[in-house]
Amino acid sequence: MDKQSGRTARSISVAQWKVVLLCALAQNCTMGFAFGSFGPLLSSTEEHFGVSRSVATMGMSVIMLAIGGLSPFLGNLLQRLSVRVGMSLGIFLSGAGYWGLALTNSFSVALAMFALIGIGTCLASILGPLTLVSRWFKENRGKMLSLINLPILMFFTPYLVAWLLPEVGRFSLLGGLGTVCLLLVALMQLLVEHPTVTTQSSTLGAQQAVAPAETQVSIFKRSSFWLLSLGIGIMAGSGTAFVVHIVPFGISKDLTLQAASGLLSVYAAAGIAGTLLFGWLCDRIGPPTALVISAASQALLWWGFPHAEGASLYMLAAVLGICIVPLVMLHGAAISQMFDAATVSRAMGYSYSIKLPFIFGFAPGMGLLFERFGNYDLPFLLTAILLATAGVFFYLMLQILRRRRPVVSART
Repeated sequence: MDKQSGRTARSISVAQWKVVLLCALAQNCTMGFAFGSFGPLLSSTEEHFGVSRSVATMGMSVIMLAIGGLSPFLGNLLQRLSVRVGMSLGIFLSGAGYWGLALTNSFSVALAMFALIGIGTCLASILGPLTLVSRWFKENRGKMLSLINLPILMFFTPYLVAWLLPEVGRFSLLGGLGTVCLLLVALMQLLVEHPTVTTQSSTLGAQQAVAPAETQVSIFKRSSFWLLSLGIGIMAGSGTAFVVHIVPFGISKDLTLQAASGLLSVYAAAGIAGTLLFGWLCDRIGPPTALVISAASQALLWWGFPHAEGASLYMLAAVLGICIVPLVMLHGAAISQMFDAATVSRAMGYSYSIKLPFIFGFAPGMGLLFERFGNYDLPFLLTAILLATAGVFFYLMLQILRRRRPVVSART
């Protein structure tokens, strides 16, 4: 296995590594900033706009609403237009969103800025990198996706926000995030969309150019697609709720703002290892089985949070990060296994749209339950039950794909 991995690493060209690096930068500066800063800024958002916590959490729901609601349109768009232009536009919109949040005093305008950040995240973090990996890599796509989705900035961002917010203020902090995104747009012009040399990747690109993409009806007829999308929706909703509520939850456990923000950073740091781990597991046991393991583990962890105190909270947050941070990579790997390269971007877009009710409702729903009962016990327990249900969905999907495999092999 080690010799095979070494041959694979040597067979990857400089141009391919450049694609991976640029996609990793785009992913970190869009998704990393969006998810790493929202929780630590939640109290500041409440104070700045004079809204309640449940209303303030709507910002994250709008981000996820934009990702899920527009992903079918954006996925179809990237099948036809330049991915470099699409990713550059996404990063620009994210930068504009942060500057808009810095400048406005209207929460309605702020929600529009959160929508821009969501669109940017969808283009530059999810659909763009997945499309490029499917073009450039014939094998080891899970490993490449895991490298691109390493949450490096998600690890640093919560600490930086907690440290800089009292020092420089909300305006300078959000403006700084926006400026970093705008500067990255220039780097994206170095992105090469298609292989230009004769390699396995270019052969794959030629095959994709003539392979017909599946229609929307064909995609939606697959029961395995629905099981995957619903299970992923539950996991994505719970992950969004964690990012939004873990800092307030930590404060409710008598942690300081900085210590509670550390829960999010530990979660993201462990997610770096988790992304590599689950990328390896996808190649070893397949994405469906890896998803079953992830969902079952998360159910146990959410059940354990209300019963934990002190240092054990950090341990639970770390293990949860290992399981949930690789979600985008796991989702992409499962879609890549289920559909051919000509359909993967379109199918991913439709799958994200199915997640919409989950990613839109989890965070504010948890906020409403907190306001009603005064603690996080019930919302965390309900989340654990839903994640166990997602594990059942993935298991059923695995059985369906196993039954289809002999038919696919015979056809091939």
